[in-house]
Amino acid sequence: MFTTQSRSSESAAKRQSGRNIIEVRAPTKHLPLPQEERPYRWCTLPLEDEDYLNKMLHFEVKEDDVYVVTFPKCGTTWIQEATWVLVHDLDYAAAKKEQLMRRSPYMEIKGFYGGFPFDTIEAAKHIPSPRVLKSHLPACLIPHEIWSKKAKVVYCARNPKDMAVSFYHFHRGLGTWEGTIDEFVDDLINGDIMYSPYWYHVWDFWQMRNEENVFFATYEDMKRDLRKVLIDLNKFLGKPDLSEEQLQQLQEHLSFKNMKENSSANPTELIVNSHASNKVKPDFEFMRRGIVGSYKDELSPETQAKLDEWIAEHLKEFNISLEEIFGQI
Repeated sequence: MFTTQSRSSESAAKRQSGRNIIEVRAPTKHLPLPQEERPYRWCTLPLEDEDYLNKMLHFEVKEDDVYVVTFPKCGTTWIQEATWVLVHDLDYAAAKKEQLMRRSPYMEIKGFYGGFPFDTIEAAKHIPSPRVLKSHLPACLIPHEIWSKKAKVVYCARNPKDMAVSFYHFHRGLGTWEGTIDEFVDDLINGDIMYSPYWYHVWDFWQMRNEENVFFATYEDMKRDLRKVLIDLNKFLGKPDLSEEQLQQLQEHLSFKNMKENSSANPTELIVNSHASNKVKPDFEFMRRGIVGSYKDELSPETQAKLDEWIAEHLKEFNISLEEIFGQI
């Protein structure tokens, strides 16, 4: 199903606290992608337990499952909370009663952090249907039965410059990265950062966006017109139309201010008090600025130029513009 080999460079390993970073290579023939696409994709992962990845690939999918999939720091928690609330008929009381990570497990994380407090795949198995489950893995590494059973996938992308800034602050705050933001961008471009390469992660789902079981949105879409995204997502999930009052209440629930203050959705406190708390920086924030364009005042002109070159290279390969995916950023 997949093969592995060492991925990490000496400098990247040093900056990532000496973690054993590997490259996982997996076939794509089971995916509804154009025939001319390459038959394999690869993904950089700090995989401590290869068997956990096997469990992920062979996870038993139910037809009424919904999988929220993103590259990290691309609006995951935002669209995950929106999806969970819509799937569960706007049950805000239940949403606030239990932490999002428990009611909608991050499936593969136990395989990367052996000390994680619970078995996330076992937890996913026992979530009552309809299940809303989360993964950051690329299309080729999420459960294979998703594609044969046509379970719904909600995918959210974010422009690469803001993603890079957010991902850097996340890893630095978590204590899993030692280095500058410029070094982080270098390693992201080189594919040494967890879940890289970014571009193929997004590109595969962009190509599958018209599949009946795939919903493709962007962080930028949600910032520009959250109401429209929620209406479209609700329709995709097969739920009854929302009234104006219901839409307004949901938008308020999902506002950045309320999400950041909601301890059942924002896991900052949970992470700070977790098994890894001795590494977490005092200023760690899971939700930080919540804006489009943070790269403009957080990245140097030189680093922005590096990202522009990297972006242009892939857009030329895919024959697409950045605006077609994300609009103006």
